[in-house]
Amino acid sequence: MIMKVGNAYVTGSFSGDAATHPEHQGKGIFSSIVNRCCVDAAENNIPITYGLADRNLGPTYKRYERMGQISFIIRMMKVLDWESVVATYAPSRLFGTAARALGRITISRRSSRDLSLEKINRFDDRFDALWQEISYDFTVIAKRDKTYLNWRYIDHPESEHVVYAAVEDYRILGYCVLAEQQHQSLKLGLIVDIIGSQGRRNVVHRLIQKAVKHFEERDVDVVTCHLSEKHPYQGAFVSAGFIPHPRRKRALYCAVNLRGSTVDEKQAYSQALLLSQNHLLKKKSNWFMTHGDGDYQ
Repeated sequence: MIMKVGNAYVTGSFSGDAATHPEHQGKGIFSSIVNRCCVDAAENNIPITYGLADRNLGPTYKRYERMGQISFIIRMMKVLDWESVVATYAPSRLFGTAARALGRITISRRSSRDLSLEKINRFDDRFDALWQEISYDFTVIAKRDKTYLNWRYIDHPESEHVVYAAVEDYRILGYCVLAEQQHQSLKLGLIVDIIGSQGRRNVVHRLIQKAVKHFEERDVDVVTCHLSEKHPYQGAFVSAGFIPHPRRKRALYCAVNLRGSTVDEKQAYSQALLLSQNHLLKKKSNWFMTHGDGDYQ
């Protein structure tokens, strides 16, 4: 993918999965695989790679934490049907009574009358104009132009997404991308991606409100969104009644891939992670990451 890092566009990549057969663990195979990926990325002019590490993976996570962790991924959630959540995780009459009381709590904000929220079927040239306008507000972010957005969400061969755009006089001021998942007996609504013009403070709030209303109409039990730590929209989600999940399972890490011959391939990935510890990449608030920037499918 094309990524904006500082004031430059570079080819970036997302590190998905790596695994070793249980009968062959402890032989350095995992490290060899990820090291070679780092070398290959550099040889193919991909200077930056980011990924999400699971804290539950023990030694693997410790390696990322020690050398390359940038921040945690925060899971924001808003429960729409407390009774369903309680029935799934803590079935009892006491919890059921509390759930019904919590379900009546709502948070509202004033809306701008001149801003409309429209469902769209495809990202057009107006979204390129939006990206040109707001890209300067972000330091490290995937380039969200119409080509990327259509590829990532509209033309996805396996997942269905719903997109709402904030429109004023035919001009796009922001958008949100929504999807649904089933988790045990719960129906989850995912705010996969969301972005809005910083010049209009109510844009992101309006998009969040629209997403919640959409999921309410779809009888969703819980609305959730994953955000990088120190994400600029975290406060907007809190204002809309979202709360952070108490457990932080995933961590964002980044590797810088350098071109040139490798003296010791076994050290390539470790060195790449160490290089990521510069102030531009290490600063948590510089990263703009949402659900859609990972491998949530």
